[in-house]
Amino acid sequence: MVKKVLIVTYYWPPSGGGGVQRWLKFAKYLPEFGWEPVIFTPENPDFELKDDSFQDQGINELEVIKIPIVEPFSLYRKILGKGAVQKQGVVDKGGSSILGKLALWIRGNWFIPDARVFWVKPAIKHLKTYLKENPVDVIVTTGPPHSMHLIGNAIKRSLGIPWLADFRDPWTEWDVLKQLNLNKRSWEKHKRLEFEVLNMADAVVTVSKRLAARLDALSGIPCVNVVTNGYDAADFQESENEQVDKFRIVHMGLLNEGRNPKHLWNVLDKRCAQDAHFNDCLEVVLAGTIEMSVKASIASFKHLSSKVTILDYVPHQEALEIYSKAAVLLLLVNQTSNSSWILPGKVYEYFSANKPILALGQQESDVFDMLKECGCQGFSQYHDKARIKQLVDEMFELYQSGTHKFSPLGIEKYERKNLTGELAVLLENIVLH
Repeated sequence: MVKKVLIVTYYWPPSGGGGVQRWLKFAKYLPEFGWEPVIFTPENPDFELKDDSFQDQGINELEVIKIPIVEPFSLYRKILGKGAVQKQGVVDKGGSSILGKLALWIRGNWFIPDARVFWVKPAIKHLKTYLKENPVDVIVTTGPPHSMHLIGNAIKRSLGIPWLADFRDPWTEWDVLKQLNLNKRSWEKHKRLEFEVLNMADAVVTVSKRLAARLDALSGIPCVNVVTNGYDAADFQESENEQVDKFRIVHMGLLNEGRNPKHLWNVLDKRCAQDAHFNDCLEVVLAGTIEMSVKASIASFKHLSSKVTILDYVPHQEALEIYSKAAVLLLLVNQTSNSSWILPGKVYEYFSANKPILALGQQESDVFDMLKECGCQGFSQYHDKARIKQLVDEMFELYQSGTHKFSPLGIEKYERKNLTGELAVLLENIVLH
């Protein structure tokens, strides 16, 4: 017998970026495991990345329920004018102006847990009516934005429907919160809401082992399951005509000051100055949201700056094509207090692209453990300039020999369909208990 699951998510096509892919792919494969997904999402979300290529993911037959949302970012634009931007879910500081600081403080202390909180009450009201007429077996909420979990909590309390809360990122230990100038009262409210969600949900799931351990500690009980992000094999078609015509180092996604690999830029710049052949071969492609401080850093290197191509966000299908032309895929993990449990979604697609990976991050981390497990040796800490130089030299030698392929070990378990099977088991267990 087919069971129904209601998925409450802010990000849904035509939204782009990594946040949409996790539940888009789960929804794609859940019917093969006896679950019929129903999607509940805002009608007019104010997302900053759009990707029409996600529309063609075998999800057109799904039932998608939409109601309007009030987004406060329109007011933020009026305050700061053209300088106001969103960066993949994070409102920029708007410079050091008084208005910018005030807008940031308002965002941090008035909109808790996030700026989508105004959707919570109308969503609860709509779902109470809908679910009485259209029952489901389980409700899923996925955050960020973590206000989605407040919807699940209210529905669980009101209708008693089993509830799974999915944490794609941390909540109170998310490093972005520290930028929002929260007062003590606001911090306490975040902590109280997070604790309530962790303890009220019938099951909690997240994307990495260390993040699960942190959430366990915050909840006070071992309650968090791990179902990682992954790659969809159907997205990757082997190209017989693939040509890697440059020593092309590719980074996909957000690149902020916390991920700026200054020692890597220095190594590449010096190698270009000293080796004419390397200089002719090198190309660096950065696609996504690139902060001005990173652009300025690159521009300060005389030889490297002309080798760097910066692209805006590219649709997922185009990103896959860029992967195929890369000699090296660059993986950068935040240099923050929570970096040990960050597993960027792109790492799985990097695996599936079968290219050498140059990764910078913290050695005691889930990323390092995963790379090591899959046989990837291209890992360095940000400060280890000698190691970075060694890896660049080794990868350039591989490129010159025509070896721009690398097949990570055991990555089948990260295939989206297999991961959906793990999720289906969790959903079944929630229904049974």
